[in-house]
Amino acid sequence: MEEKKKENDRKVITAFWPDKGQTTLAEYLDGGGFSVFKKALAGGIKPADAIEELEKSGLAGRGGGGFKTGTKWRLAREEIKKASPPKNSSVAHAYFICNADESEPGTYKDRLIIEKCPYLALEGMLLGAWATGTEKGFVYVNGSYRDTAHILRQSIANLIQAGWLGKSIQKSDFSFEIQVFEGAGSYVCGEETALLNSIEGKRGEPRLRPPFPVQKGLFGRPTLINNAETLACVPYILKKGAGSFKMLGRSETSFGTKLFVLNGALNSPGVYEAPLGVTLRELIEDYGRGIPAGKELKCVQVGGDSGVLYSLEEIDKPLGYDKKSEIPVGSGAVLVIDSQTDLKKLLLAWARFFRRESCGKCVPCREGTYQLFLLAERIAQNKTLAGDRERLEDIILTMGKASFCAFGSYAVNPWESALKLFSKEMFGQADS
Repeated sequence: MEEKKKENDRKVITAFWPDKGQTTLAEYLDGGGFSVFKKALAGGIKPADAIEELEKSGLAGRGGGGFKTGTKWRLAREEIKKASPPKNSSVAHAYFICNADESEPGTYKDRLIIEKCPYLALEGMLLGAWATGTEKGFVYVNGSYRDTAHILRQSIANLIQAGWLGKSIQKSDFSFEIQVFEGAGSYVCGEETALLNSIEGKRGEPRLRPPFPVQKGLFGRPTLINNAETLACVPYILKKGAGSFKMLGRSETSFGTKLFVLNGALNSPGVYEAPLGVTLRELIEDYGRGIPAGKELKCVQVGGDSGVLYSLEEIDKPLGYDKKSEIPVGSGAVLVIDSQTDLKKLLLAWARFFRRESCGKCVPCREGTYQLFLLAERIAQNKTLAGDRERLEDIILTMGKASFCAFGSYAVNPWESALKLFSKEMFGQADS
């Protein structure tokens, strides 16, 4: 019991996860849940101080982008303060959105956050709304997560009944409401502005930026958007301090812990909370319990289907948000690929997925994902043509540089690294 308590002291999110089932509101409150929010409502913390503490913590967005959370909150508060009242009475002055879309294949940590202990992310959302001055919130859930959406709605109802959500929360002057919005399961809607279009009932495609969501977001109002895992870190930081959070990590530039989704050739795949700065080797051997007997490691993909492939020589590098010295952690998905896996079939599966998920807004991505799929079919069937390698290089360059949003570069990430590591395997004698 004492050993488990020490282990939980080094965790931010999974310390609240029960071995089975879901943490109830009563259990969350007994474990110290909503204590920092209660302190904030009572005036024990000022909004500006809370945002400053987040900035000191260095908390980076856990959805994949890695933008500093404290900076985003400060910018949102500034925009909300100077925003004029909405002309339409049915529109809120400002909005707060929890992004739990999570359409990246191989990534399901946000779903588990909600299914294991939804109150942690909801408290983070309430703290964000209080600190920035937003009036209404949405939790944007992947449309295929039906059970997750049901859990969220029930949890929100529990909070309303207990006085932690709604009008005059805990008899204070702060009011906030949350609505669950189920998306259509579109990969592109994980991007902030496409998500906004989706909630507004428009086609799920990205908007031109600027203006940024904090300036002109949902229904034209200032809007703050944070990933579910990001919000789940907020109560810890505001309760125990930025220093305690930073000490949990092992990196000098990436702070705190991160949820990693380990998949593929492992004895113990699953979701694990580990300090940022951890290496791929440690994740594989210490958390995933190593590779099954009879299999050999070929490469590791980090960040879901849009992630880069890393060779055996690179698995001792730390994971984090500093692209210069660390492997970019992305969504936290780690796919361990063994030597028996047919890489060509994996590439085809990735190309098929991105071809289907492209929103079609821009020519480089719309046509590029289709051409990439055709090329992937030839590679998988060992029917590559002379010049296919050059064609692939052109597609990678065009989609990476000319696509309207990051989707284009995401789609070619695994291809660029595969070409570097496994060119001969992909093209054989046709590589000329």
